[in-house]
Amino acid sequence: MKNIALLIVALGLFAGPAKAVDESPAKDRMDNERAPGAVNNGGSASVNDPGNNGNTGNGNSNNVDNNNNSNAGSSQNANGGKIPGQGGIPTEVVIKAEDSPNKMGMQKPPLRLDVDAFESIRPSLEPDQSLLLAVSPLTVSWRRTHPETLMNDRVIEPWRTTFSQRPGIAFRVRDQLMDVMQRRMDPKEAKQYAWSLTIADEEGRVFHHYEGSNDPPEELLWSGQNDQGEWIRAGRSYSAVYTFTDPGGSPRTAVGKPLLFRGIVHQEDTGMHLSLDSSMMFGSNKSNADLTQPTGYDLLRSAADLVKRRFTAIPISVRVFAATKELGDAQAQAIYNYLIKELMLTPKNINVDAARAAYSDQRVELVLLNR
Repeated sequence: MKNIALLIVALGLFAGPAKAVDESPAKDRMDNERAPGAVNNGGSASVNDPGNNGNTGNGNSNNVDNNNNSNAGSSQNANGGKIPGQGGIPTEVVIKAEDSPNKMGMQKPPLRLDVDAFESIRPSLEPDQSLLLAVSPLTVSWRRTHPETLMNDRVIEPWRTTFSQRPGIAFRVRDQLMDVMQRRMDPKEAKQYAWSLTIADEEGRVFHHYEGSNDPPEELLWSGQNDQGEWIRAGRSYSAVYTFTDPGGSPRTAVGKPLLFRGIVHQEDTGMHLSLDSSMMFGSNKSNADLTQPTGYDLLRSAADLVKRRFTAIPISVRVFAATKELGDAQAQAIYNYLIKELMLTPKNINVDAARAAYSDQRVELVLLNR
């Protein structure tokens, strides 16, 4: 048995270190030298080995085991891998996570940036406060120096305008002639026809009349005033009657569309008159004391917008014609309250009056005292 043990020790001394030196990398040799109980070149245990108590046989056994480990490590290195705990970089690492609803993906979320498209020009859009607060030479009268006028939040609304920008009432006389004859006519033939245009009121009375011996006009523009100086009134219906006489003396008559206006503007000696239909403002029977929603407010707002656009800061007289004097006073007060707020007028620049009138003559007159 002793001979066998000596043979094993001899094989360990001569074979083990030579194989480790030939096949192990330099880094592995350094790690083995630093590790406790590592094999030295002499084949004996280190001084600090706690297992070395002077027993030579035990020390030789440790050397044999360490040499075997070195050989195993060298063999693993030759195959291209590393033993865990012996140092070095593994050839492949696979990390697996537990199943989770929030799985990692390759798609990136969209990049969202809050960008102000007008950032570069926004400072230039701010009003110049110095210009707003500057005193202009034009603001010298009391009408233009009231600050509450500048603070009014109402603006002109063109889509609500009731009053036409075109002065007068247009009649297409020659087109009516072709409608009566039911055919197209050349100008030379149309000139041979005599014509007349009669404007009648609701009672059938002639309010105004035009006529000609030949050549019916393409368009006839009427101011709305008759030869007696009377003006048509808002809320009253008028009819246009056309009569045409051919060269043989045969007359033909046609009635045009009814003329009904909710608001009329005309200039008189006493001032600019805005005539408004009472049935639109105080109900179909014209008997309400308050303005009717929405037609009454829309019509009065259109009149106020016209005043703002053309006749601002002009004193106003409100005249109401109603069934009774008391009803007229109540209706005039409702209009007064609206215009005070809407036009920013002082009480001394607006006055009201009411009078009794027949149903067909009941209306509201806003007179701008510009003369």
